Amino acid sequence: MTGDRRWITLIVVAGLLFLVPGIFHLPLLDRDEARFARAAVEMLERDSPLVPWFNGEYRFDKPPLTYWLMWPGLMAMGEKEAVVRLPSVLGAVLIGVLIFSLGRKMGMSGKDAGLAAMAWLCSLQVMIHGRMAVADMNLMVFLVLSMRCLWELYEGGYGFRDGVRRACFHGLWIAMGLGFLAKGPLAMVVPLLALLLTGLIEWKWKPEGGRRVPAALPLLLAAMLPAIGLVALWGVPALMETRGLFLQVGIGTHVVERGLESFNNRTHIPGIYYLLVLPFFIAPWAGRLPAIRDSVTSHGRTGIFLAGWVLAPFVIFSFFATQLPHYVLPAYPAILLLMALGIGTAKVGWLSKILGMLVAVVFLALALAAVWGAVLAREFDPGMVLLLSGMAVLTSAIALSSVLALQKDGGWKAVAVMGVMGAAGFQITAMGLSRVHVTKRLINDMGGNWMRPAAAGYQEPSLVWYGSCEWEMGGVSSETADAQVLRGKHWRLDGKTVKSLLKGESPAPSREISVEHADLIRGGARKVEGLSIADGCWVELWYFTQE
Repeated sequence: MTGDRRWITLIVVAGLLFLVPGIFHLPLLDRDEARFARAAVEMLERDSPLVPWFNGEYRFDKPPLTYWLMWPGLMAMGEKEAVVRLPSVLGAVLIGVLIFSLGRKMGMSGKDAGLAAMAWLCSLQVMIHGRMAVADMNLMVFLVLSMRCLWELYEGGYGFRDGVRRACFHGLWIAMGLGFLAKGPLAMVVPLLALLLTGLIEWKWKPEGGRRVPAALPLLLAAMLPAIGLVALWGVPALMETRGLFLQVGIGTHVVERGLESFNNRTHIPGIYYLLVLPFFIAPWAGRLPAIRDSVTSHGRTGIFLAGWVLAPFVIFSFFATQLPHYVLPAYPAILLLMALGIGTAKVGWLSKILGMLVAVVFLALALAAVWGAVLAREFDPGMVLLLSGMAVLTSAIALSSVLALQKDGGWKAVAVMGVMGAAGFQITAMGLSRVHVTKRLINDMGGNWMRPAAAGYQEPSLVWYGSCEWEMGGVSSETADAQVLRGKHWRLDGKTVKSLLKGESPAPSREISVEHADLIRGGARKVEGLSIADGCWVELWYFTQE
């Protein structure tokens, strides 16, 4: 359809306009970003296509697809931050196209399906993770494709004796297999649980047209067999090469243990954590969340299928010990499709107004705090002025678009404001972060190509990426190192620090220089200061060379 092609073109262009700004300046911030990016490089250097490596050791966190997707850019353009971010950017845009396609298949108008796709592209969580060099968007591409194929099988009511739409069945198992290769078993667990939950909702509401899950469930289970076979093409050789460690650590530690105990002292609020954080990370669409229940009840099997999809990630992760806001990202496409289904008819009630305005007020307060911080930072660090200015623009965009989204015809206005103004905020923020990133400052100041560097106290994975070599981590001193980095004082960006700054006082450091480090620093070390985003600290680093 010509009209659909125009919508798809618009979605692709808008997605690139919304997500590309900032990726050429944004340094690797999250610890996993540096690990993914450097592991892709080390796999190429070691000619190890099956097993990822990081800093000279096996990395079992995730299967290899994300690293593979980074390879073409790395081989063509070299080790640049934008290169390792491209798979996530393009993945987020492709998901927008898939959301539009699914919406149209569900009978939505081009305008409503287009709004769902655009709402995805300018949701805060997507604008963040769509720029990150991690596996989430790669998983999401195949997860949404799986749900797109599963919808066809569910809606058509196909059984084994009725014949199967081959493209949908084959698309389902291929998507689940590739999704597993992107980020593990979630790619299979979400579709299965979503369909089971859809069956429970069908049983309760008994929609016209009969129950469709009994016909679709055997097809889904059958599709898992070739999907597992696809994974085995990589998994069996990888297990043989690592003598079973990939399964033991990759699944045992990074899946099972994360569910039983919180990693890195993460906040754990069983049952309600994601209900509390969702409105802020799906912004500017928080005010539309209460209305999706009406879309479920008024759109028959479409609403029921989307409801099962929404619930699946919440059921999986609500009692998972390690809780992070983006874990329920797999629910976002279904939430936004339900939102778009009812955006023209759903009433904006008092709960919607309260929720939308709460999010707007919180982000407006953050914008004002960022402006005030930029004023204070003028005499402290020019890079922080730029960083805080960008954050002020971004949070202002979220606040304004959250208010616009509450209006009856404000959906497209919210998309325009959040997409354009938010992208500008990300660009300015990225430029500021690039200037204050402590690892980049350190490597630039050190100069040269060190062969055997070591770090003590500051053991961020970004050292390995920006240093372009392996680092010895953890020792106070190293006899074999030709360069040594030591962590000195640091100032945590918390309430006490902000309170001191507002009073015009110098904040007290959260950590002083250790005795062992102080002795080494007296030997003529040089100092570098900057922002360590991963642990939210302003950090003082010392380095010296050993001839």
